[in-house]
Amino acid sequence: MDVIKTSLIIAIAITFYYLLLQWPAENQNQIVETEDSSYINNYSDSEPSLSEPLSPLSTSPSLNNVSDESEDEYFEIQNEDLSILVNATTGRFEFSKLKTINKSKGSNESFMVLGKTLNKDSGVENIYFANSGFYTRTQGYLNPEYTKFSEGQNDGNSRIYSLEGNANGMSFKRTIEMPKNGYKMIVEDRIISSLNEDVSITPYVVIERDDSVVEEAGLMYTYLGPVFSSTKDTYEKYDFDDIREASYQNKSYGGWVALIQHYFLSAWVPEKDEEYLYQGRYGENSRRYSLGYTSRDSVLSYGDSKSIRNTLYVGPKLPKQLAEIEENLDLTVDYGFLWWLGKPMYWLLDLGNSIFNNWGLAIIFLTVVLKLATWPLSAKAYVSMGKMRELAPKMQQLQEKYGDNRQAMSQELMEMYKKEGVNPLGGCLPMLAQMPFFLAFYWVLLETVELRHSPFFLWIDDLSAMDPYFVLPILNGAGMYLSQKLTPTPPNADPMQAQMMKLFPLVFAVIFAWFPSGLVLYWLVNMVIQILQQWWYTRKATTS
Repeated sequence: MDVIKTSLIIAIAITFYYLLLQWPAENQNQIVETEDSSYINNYSDSEPSLSEPLSPLSTSPSLNNVSDESEDEYFEIQNEDLSILVNATTGRFEFSKLKTINKSKGSNESFMVLGKTLNKDSGVENIYFANSGFYTRTQGYLNPEYTKFSEGQNDGNSRIYSLEGNANGMSFKRTIEMPKNGYKMIVEDRIISSLNEDVSITPYVVIERDDSVVEEAGLMYTYLGPVFSSTKDTYEKYDFDDIREASYQNKSYGGWVALIQHYFLSAWVPEKDEEYLYQGRYGENSRRYSLGYTSRDSVLSYGDSKSIRNTLYVGPKLPKQLAEIEENLDLTVDYGFLWWLGKPMYWLLDLGNSIFNNWGLAIIFLTVVLKLATWPLSAKAYVSMGKMRELAPKMQQLQEKYGDNRQAMSQELMEMYKKEGVNPLGGCLPMLAQMPFFLAFYWVLLETVELRHSPFFLWIDDLSAMDPYFVLPILNGAGMYLSQKLTPTPPNADPMQAQMMKLFPLVFAVIFAWFPSGLVLYWLVNMVIQILQQWWYTRKATTS
């Protein structure tokens, strides 16, 4: 039995170490700030507007991209949370600032999602952007060449931006509606033909980015890459390596496409009443990945027009906001294979923060609720441990009777456990019962952007970072040691295994030193409640 118990704890330790490797270091954000303090960057991109042309829904012709080598002018659209620069020539959404989210702890710089990226290994600078518009078989991707820009309000709850331009015998108008708060915008693009001949146009949206990692090298990263949603598959990861091996294509009514990273994402969501061709491609020249969708061609005669309406989201992974935009878009907040535990745990965590206005207290609240929910299981385990203490004299007699004959003694012990209704692994059950919750909370913490840079109290000023003074890990090690003392040891325990068990509190304290303090706080509160449970049931067994 000691072998089994030791193996279980070793397995738990390995699990902790694996999670430690998966926690990303977020300090090396590879989105490069613009040099211009006014945020108007004259970035000149010699690459075409798309790395590789997305195929129309009806056919797959070989299209030529349009070069956009020009002096770039930008228009700024913004609300209280988000600021984005729109390239006047191409219409691309090229630089974004999340006004209320800092780039790093203690920094006054706003976090950027869209913008320049930098590959640390190659030193190649690239651009991460989103765009929507039209292209033709003869002229390729159409640049709107916006020259007019105006701003208005809609009932005081939204801002309406209008951009107008003319190019290639076409008139372009883009209307952007931004709510007062939040990170979404409704983008409507309209094209009017002034050509004396019929022209076939294809509406498209795209997100382009290279594969520069957001996290520091040397650790296992959170997922960085494309996600598609369709009627066939509500949440499909098709990562950068997959796209390089084979381009992605999938037809669907409705759906969405997103590019996700740790805590943040960009996403395009179309209207539901049309069929779209979702695609993912890699451009060898641009070294960027193109993700997007097209709808069916439309033939325009002189004076005819075509409009498309899509929702663009650029910001943090906020489940409530994402769920309001489109069905299943909140799945981009990825809680892993334990999502069925992760979602209610996040709900409890959010509820706790709404009550206490402190995410650290919310973690304590969550832990207490979970311990109350699993109390019956823990109670059975501690009752079994109490019975083990009651049987201690009988076990001692068996030890004296059989001496070094460990096989015979183990058989007699098993018979006695069976007769008395005692589970010899009862001491492990509380810890094992907590492991699914611990793993689920790890992913909740990993994906909950609200915990990023969120303080608790005193020295804990960032629940997503490690404890700077290792106080919580040391307390966890001390708690584990005390729990061991309260757990009865079988008389046939191997002395070598017993010595190894004494080292586990130290081992766990060292492992916890590198975990984010929010996760360590969760485990510490869980440990304190467990010790109180053990003490109570031990005291109850002793006095009865």
